[in-house]
Amino acid sequence: MAAATLTAKGQVVIPVEIRERYGLVPGTRVEFVDDAGGIRLVVHRRARVSDPGSGFGMVRIAPRPPRKLSEFDPAATLSPRRVGS
Repeated sequence: MAAATLTAKGQVVIPVEIRERYGLVPGTRVEFVDDAGGIRLVVHRRARVSDPGSGFGMVRIAPRPPRKLSEFDPAATLSPRRVGS
């Protein structure tokens, strides 16, 4: 049987074997139910594991005309304190 210890803040870490068996991932909503002298943990909503790649293309940037290398001014990238040092 998996066990956990209650912290001073009242937090409990659910053991990894239980999280894996029931598919509990960060963001999963749970409820603690007082059940005949015991406590029962009920899973309300299982959160999907997010995929950072699924957000690719969501932010649109206005296209700029391509710049030529001759138009690039390297001095513009320096901070004002460093110019002329």
